[in-house]
Amino acid sequence: MSDTFKITTASVNRAIEQIILIDDHNSLGAHVEPLLACTSIGLDTEFVRERTFYPKPGLLQFSDGQQIWLIDPLALAGDPAFQSLLSELLSNPSGCKILHSVGEDFEVLEILCGQRPRPLFDTQIAAAMLGWPLQLRYESLVQELLGLQFPGGLARNNWRIRPLPDAWLEYAAHDVIALPAMRAALEKLLEKAGRLHWLHEDCERMVESASQPAAPLLRIRSAARLNDDALTRLNRLANWRDDQARTRDLPRSFILNDAVLMELAKKPPQDSSALARIDGIHAGLIRRHAEEVLGLLHQPSEVFQRPPELIPLTSAQQAAIKQMQQIVRNIAEQLNVEPPLIASRRELTRLVQTGNAEWLDGWRGEVLADSFSQWINR
Repeated sequence: MSDTFKITTASVNRAIEQIILIDDHNSLGAHVEPLLACTSIGLDTEFVRERTFYPKPGLLQFSDGQQIWLIDPLALAGDPAFQSLLSELLSNPSGCKILHSVGEDFEVLEILCGQRPRPLFDTQIAAAMLGWPLQLRYESLVQELLGLQFPGGLARNNWRIRPLPDAWLEYAAHDVIALPAMRAALEKLLEKAGRLHWLHEDCERMVESASQPAAPLLRIRSAARLNDDALTRLNRLANWRDDQARTRDLPRSFILNDAVLMELAKKPPQDSSALARIDGIHAGLIRRHAEEVLGLLHQPSEVFQRPPELIPLTSAQQAAIKQMQQIVRNIAEQLNVEPPLIASRRELTRLVQTGNAEWLDGWRGEVLADSFSQWINR
């Protein structure tokens, strides 16, 4: 990005006054070139996801730090030029896409154009690598890093209503206007600390891992406590529930919640009457899917290999994880970062269970290599 301008409250206010709203084919065409010409562009999405499996896009925000573009995905739905622009912008290797806490933004963008932003610069992760809290809010980082105060608190609104109130559009604009300046400041600090390559590695890993979602079974807490037969039944139910949720575009819990899945897996009912007596199963599921669910529960057990993540830990493994956690805490203190940035308990558990973990490729392997040699090289 250009360092020839300094972001101030006055420059932010000027940008807010000159928001470009792109909500038809003509306005889209008029701004394709300046958007694609950005070598550093802030990006955010607003969406609704209360009663659906997939997030429903409500607004896309872009900024180069001086100009703000707000794109209405509802108005441009079905416009091939919109999909083409978004796809090209997200995949442009010479244009860095800056987001604060990627979260569900990847899903929104994939729904709209089948792409994820690359190259990516996540300002929340960048700040965590410099000692800020891992879950630092955008407004807090703006204030601490740039000395600016931005409004907050509107993210959970219904962004698919039209027209969007002016106050909402201003809030959405604030969410991207500072991102290029934040990237510039954080990049300099990371480079000075010798950690810029940390961020590049983590951002690339986030983009890659987004294409490898967790198996439905692994989303269910306490699954590891089940015996093999019950876990086999739970695996069938979890896969079936995900298929239903995607097909019907409903939250997983609207189909069957986790507690019900666990109950069914542990004590499978013998008939639809017994199925209907289980708390949490609604009448609609009994009418439409009773036979299907009972079939999943009572079909002959296939050979099912328990995932490593669901193999109960031995006392020796638990002791190893505890020892590793202390090592991570010590190193995190030396580096002035939060321990989960280096390794979470889940990641340490994977290492103990499998003897290998992809998260150790790169900078984490470098900082942990000596202390973790007995586990990495076994």
